Parts: sequence; C-alpha cells; structure tokens
Amino acid sequence: MFEDLRDYLSHLEERGQLLRVKEEADPKFEIAAGIRKTSDVRGPALLFEKVKGFPGWRVLGGLFATRKLVALGLGISEDRLLDQYLTLEEKRIAPEMVATGPVKEIRWKGNDVDLHRLPLVTHSEKDVGPYVTIGVQIGKDPDSAGRNVSIHRMLLLGKNRLSLWAPADHHLGWMILKAEERGRGLEVATAIGVDPAIVIASQAKVPYGEDEFYVAGGLRGKPVKLTKCETIDVEVPAFSEISIEGVTVPGERVPDGPYGEYPGCYSEAKQAPVVQVTAITMRQNPIYQTALTGLPVTENHTLIEYANAAVIYREVKKITPEVKAVHVTPGGTFRHHVVVSIKKRREVEARNVILALLSLGIGLKQVTVVDDDIDVEDPVQVEWALSTRMQPDQDIVIIPRISCSTLDPSAPAPRTTAGWGIDATMPLADSERFQKVKVPGVEKVKYI
Repeated sequence: MFEDLRDYLSHLEERGQLLRVKEEADPKFEIAAGIRKTSDVRGPALLFEKVKGFPGWRVLGGLFATRKLVALGLGISEDRLLDQYLTLEEKRIAPEMVATGPVKEIRWKGNDVDLHRLPLVTHSEKDVGPYVTIGVQIGKDPDSAGRNVSIHRMLLLGKNRLSLWAPADHHLGWMILKAEERGRGLEVATAIGVDPAIVIASQAKVPYGEDEFYVAGGLRGKPVKLTKCETIDVEVPAFSEISIEGVTVPGERVPDGPYGEYPGCYSEAKQAPVVQVTAITMRQNPIYQTALTGLPVTENHTLIEYANAAVIYREVKKITPEVKAVHVTPGGTFRHHVVVSIKKRREVEARNVILALLSLGIGLKQVTVVDDDIDVEDPVQVEWALSTRMQPDQDIVIIPRISCSTLDPSAPAPRTTAGWGIDATMPLADSERFQKVKVPGVEKVKYI
C-alpha cells in the first residue's frame, strides 16, 4: 500500500487517473466546479497546480470521485469493494509512534497561526463561506483517552477559529459534550492530505472507543505512523500534508451554514462548536486537499457507499442467511434508499428485513426487497419487480416518526424521519406466474 498521499498520487498518475490542472483556478467556486465536472464524467482526480491568491500552493480535489478511485485507494478491483468493507473492521494493526515526520517541516504557532494563508475552498453557490471538507479529525475521549478518527466539515471563522460540525450522535460530538460537562474544551487535530487508507478507515462503522487508526493499519498491511502534535496531546499521521491543532471552546456555538450537503440541497444554519486553533504544521510544498458534496454522485457519496452497504448486509444476514446482494442507490444519496435481494424461504420474511433496516438509524428512508433473480443495481429490473410482484395495498410498509441520522430537507424535525419499505418478492405459492420470460440460447449468440 501507500506510504502517504504523494505516493498514491504517483500511483494514480501512472494509471491515467490523475489530471494536473495547469490553468490558474480560484478557490472560490472554480476548483469546486472542476471537481463537480470530474465527478459527473467519472474521473480522474484533479491536482490544481496554480491557485489564485495562494502562490506555491497546490489543491487536490475529486480524489474519491468514483468507485474506481476508492478501489484504487484500497489496492483492489471495484467488484471486491463490498467484500473488502465487510472485513474492514476485522483487520487491526496498531499505529506506530515516531518522533517527528514530514508534517512538521513547517510550523506555525502563536501569532504566525493564520488560516487565511491556507487555500480553503468555497464550494457551492449559497455556501456561507470556505470550508475544510475532508480534514480527518482526531480526538480523545475525556475519560478513557481512546481515539476517534472521523471527518466533519469546518467553516472558516477567522485567522485562528473554525467551526466543527460534529453532531451529538457522532462519536466526536459526544466527546465534545463530555469534555464540556467537565468544564473544558476537547483537543482536536485535523489532518489534511493523508493516505487513502486513513480516509477510508475513518468511515468504518466501528463501536465508540475503537481506534480507526488500527483499521487503517489493517488496510495498509502496516502501521500508520503517528507523531505528537506541537500544542495538544493528540497524535496525527506523520506523513500528513497539513495538521491543524486546536481546542474546542466550552459552551460556544456559532451558526454553520447554509452549506451544500449530501442530499443535493442546502442545509440551514446550525449551531456548531468552535475550535480555537493553536498551531498549524505542514510539509514543504504542501498539497491542500478538498472534497465536494452536493447532488449525487460526489466523493462524499462514494466514501460512504460501501461503509453503509456493509452495515446493511450484516443486518440482513442476521434475518435471512441467503442474502444475495445489497445496493444503496445513487438517487437515494447512498444513504436513504437500499435495494436488497434475498432467497426467500418464509412468506413474510421481507417485512422483517424492512423493519430491521429502518430501525438501524443510519439514514435509511426506503427499503426495497426483491428476489434473488433481480439485479439490485439495475433500476429497470427493480422497477419490473415493483410492477409485477407487488401490490401497494398489501406490500408497502410505512413507519412514522423514527429516529434517524439524516439531512433530508423533507424531515419534519431534526434527526427524525418516516420510513417505508416495499416487499417486491414473489409469493412462495404459485410462484410460476411471476417468473421471468426467458429465451433459450442467448448466451450462445456470438455474432453480437
């Protein structure tokens, strides 16, 4: 696997999956426009080598804009992504502490700290300002000192202040609240520009208290090298491009938003904690990395797709061992709609699957269950199953008012939604009437 981000970029360039943009690009909208375009045409990743107003800086975007790029980051083929994510949390290699690393080559402390010197990007038309969007946050539980590694957006507030949108139902948000109960802030480091295994591991659905750096080590096949921060008791990847060190301000909240979010709509202004920045360190000739979210499909979606699919697959497996496939759909933002195919053995088995998945609380709003002869990634086949194997008055299940992590603008209240499921499976009795029409010998045709 890759030692650092630069090693991975060389790997992508050799495979024609990295484009160096030579024209000057403005961090306000122009860089995001490039990422939007490359996401829509399915790659490549973009390295902007000339950034307006920021001489000497490079900005990377669209690093995970496609499934292929995610797969390349894991060193596997696309068809192995679900299998890899299903075992993601089982692989563990402890991180290795080192005295220093390239991330310490340049150090800003005290009055030298100035976030305006970083080429933070403004992404969408109505965004309230420039955001850090793919910084990997590292925090520690105030009691156990157990690490959490996650990604949360950060709004530029001033030369040494950022918001940190980490809701209370996320592990880092929980840590912030626990620290505030003790009358203090939480020390948080934000590592920008790390090797892809660390970003992907940060999205693993591990229990609270488990360290995602161990997961990243398992993905890499070798330990993540960590080094102590300059001003806080937190460790960051030694080969990060940039590290922002800071402490949350107890009790302080600021409006964060509007911001173009993963459902493809703008989130309203929400009250977010504030990070007081105490130091910024970086490599020589640093690469600032940004990520776009918005209308599917962007890298925000591709990074969460198989993390959610793995959680769903495991849950369905508890109910019916003969689950064939799961597909979190692009139109459902890879969060709100899943299609599941099963080998049905009991008449109402699909209803159990629907209820179990809607109760997971990961953002699902719709669950469609089909038979194992349906390709869950083919919308024509799925719609055909809905048209021929389902009656709305009998096979639709609606559950009102469930707790759910969602930014769905139609939700009636924060973290609340209704859920619905469709049983589009054939009845076990008289199933012959529901079989697909087949023409024998199609596989033998060689002239087309």
